[in-house]
Amino acid sequence: MSRCTVVADSPAPIEVLIPEARHRQRQRFRRSAILISIVALLVGALVAFLITAASSGSGTTHHTSKPATAADGRTTVLIRPVRCLASPYAASQRKSGPVPACAAQYLLTAAALNVSPASARGGYSSTTPKPDPALAGYPSSTRDSPTRTVLLGGLAGSPPVGQRWVLGSSQMRLSAADVESASAQQNQTGQWTVMVHLSSGGAATLDRVAEENFHQFVAIDMGGRVVSTPIIQPTQTSFSSFDGAMQISGSLTASSARAVAAAIKG
Repeated sequence: MSRCTVVADSPAPIEVLIPEARHRQRQRFRRSAILISIVALLVGALVAFLITAASSGSGTTHHTSKPATAADGRTTVLIRPVRCLASPYAASQRKSGPVPACAAQYLLTAAALNVSPASARGGYSSTTPKPDPALAGYPSSTRDSPTRTVLLGGLAGSPPVGQRWVLGSSQMRLSAADVESASAQQNQTGQWTVMVHLSSGGAATLDRVAEENFHQFVAIDMGGRVVSTPIIQPTQTSFSSFDGAMQISGSLTASSARAVAAAIKG
């Protein structure tokens, strides 16, 4: 009789235990889901932090000009006037805001450079320019805007290492219509150069820009990097036409000279 009583009474506690077990199981699932969500959020935040730190910690990305490209995808090659020199970037002196104007005593005007041709030797003499020390704390421009003053460094691997230049608005862009040919070649001393032959329209523009900057520095700006900073015709006493021929030099290697030629040709 007692066995029948136990069997008859057993369904009640079984029906009660099943919902309680299911409830506890749901609670465990909820806790697990919440824990997984929290861990995923923490991992995502950590990854975002590491990416941000990597892009700004060394300053390499933050202080490097973004390469400029034309609408057709060509690397932009610009000719700009050089306003003054700037010292290598000093993070300890970091300053924010737009690039300030060069101090008067550091401006690279024709009068300040005092270029004097030495026709007997085919050379010239000039006053050695000094960088504006107030610019050391300003990072190089991150965007190579053709219409604004920019602070740019040189082409990677080209000396002087760390030297930077404050450049005025672009006075000429070497477009496909301006260029008939551009090739990398070595001169008689073994120095790598880029020889450029311009169309009639490009030649006229180059002569105008060169005459405006006679006995002054101009910069060849390729995608936000300075390739060369020549003085316009320092061995001559007066300006004369380039006749559509332009030679770019300035501590170029074979690979960098070819890269410049390719960018100019498009």
